[in-house]
Amino acid sequence: MELEGQVEVIIYCNEVNSYTVARLMTESVGEITIVGFLPFVNVGDSLTVYGEYVTHKDYGKQFKVNTFKKNMPETLDALEKYLASGNIRWVGEKTAKKIIKAFGDDTIYVLEKEPEKLETIKGITKDKAIEISESFVEAKELWKIVSFLDEIGISSSYAKKVYEIYGINAVEEIKSDPYRLIDVVRGISFKTIDEAAIKIGVNTDDEQRIIYGIKYALLLATYNGHTCVVRANLLDFVSTLLEISENTINDFLNQMKVRGDVVIEKRDEEEWVYLTAYYEAEVFIAGKLIRLDNVKNRKKIMFVEDKLKEIEKLNNIELSDKQREAIYSVSDNNVCVITGGPGTGKTTIIKSIIELYKREGKKVVLCAPTGRAAKKMTETTGEDAKTLHRLLQITKIDDANYINEGINIEPIDADVIIVDETSMIDLALMKYLLMAIYEGTKLVLVGDVDQLPSVGPRKHFKRYNCI
Repeated sequence: MELEGQVEVIIYCNEVNSYTVARLMTESVGEITIVGFLPFVNVGDSLTVYGEYVTHKDYGKQFKVNTFKKNMPETLDALEKYLASGNIRWVGEKTAKKIIKAFGDDTIYVLEKEPEKLETIKGITKDKAIEISESFVEAKELWKIVSFLDEIGISSSYAKKVYEIYGINAVEEIKSDPYRLIDVVRGISFKTIDEAAIKIGVNTDDEQRIIYGIKYALLLATYNGHTCVVRANLLDFVSTLLEISENTINDFLNQMKVRGDVVIEKRDEEEWVYLTAYYEAEVFIAGKLIRLDNVKNRKKIMFVEDKLKEIEKLNNIELSDKQREAIYSVSDNNVCVITGGPGTGKTTIIKSIIELYKREGKKVVLCAPTGRAAKKMTETTGEDAKTLHRLLQITKIDDANYINEGINIEPIDADVIIVDETSMIDLALMKYLLMAIYEGTKLVLVGDVDQLPSVGPRKHFKRYNCI
């Protein structure tokens, strides 16, 4: 079913995936609420939407949009409303009215082809005229991306991400190599992209198809928390995926290795294949942990046993032998892992470490990978704990392809850093954390083997119990 109308109000729009709730004014049914993925939709836009009516338990009858297209306004009133909606730079209600009055039915042609004529309108300079034209043309180009993705069977929910990466040349970029969408949109299936590529005219034995088939298989493994795959298993999977011989795939895998796209490492008579970014991140993490641990221990606490007895007496607690052992390990080593199930005393250890080092005039920083974990850490210790993202001053890492990008990380001012719920830290976040730690700072990683794993691929630390 289809409806045609003009967007009157945007009620809600998710900035990440463009899921939108809006009111559409139509001639056929009047005003109706539409819901769906509607990237680049603004008030004043004329749309044709395709979908079906649904009934929301709270909001009643709505039109669920499966796909849509934008129509240029067909009347001067509609065009004026579109220009006045705020979508076009330097154009508001008054300027929109002046433009329509001056150029009438030729308005769109002037905006696209003869922007210098806009200078005849009071208040529009030469520079503004050019920007108005560029903004109008850019808005039209955005819709080409939505329409193109729809034509090749890819949801419009990906359009915003595609535009952010490739800009207004996105259609040409994708046509030249549709498989690059694997790099752009996390979670999109290879089958969807493959079908789109074949629609465009890509051959089944195309080099890019095979290379991206291999890349997709390795990325798929990262979605399940793995940073590498056994070579034999990879060849079998990709052969089934592409319906191409393993020998052919193996040849291309060797080419990818030579170009530096992948790293192949031999361990225990098996070859493991990494995407290079993940391999380099693991190497960095392992190397930095070793360097942190090997640097001279300048924060070892002297007479730690006597000082612990004072803390026990002051707080009316009695530490177990394992708890003492864990605290001694923190004093004796620059990097320490403390594990144990619920109720084994990890919180008491953390509180004792904090008090021990604060008495020495040292700065202790507490952090955790999630807001909930940080809040719990604050409540149980009485000290401020931050999320790792807040501590490192980085936004959400939603694409692991960028783990080796040059993100600016500020060093952490601390003598001791205690990280809780370490099992939930993925490879990228662990890398950024270690980038921010000075050599000489103590790092205490606290966790529980039964805690939730990270969503992204993760470095697997050798576990040992201090409790």
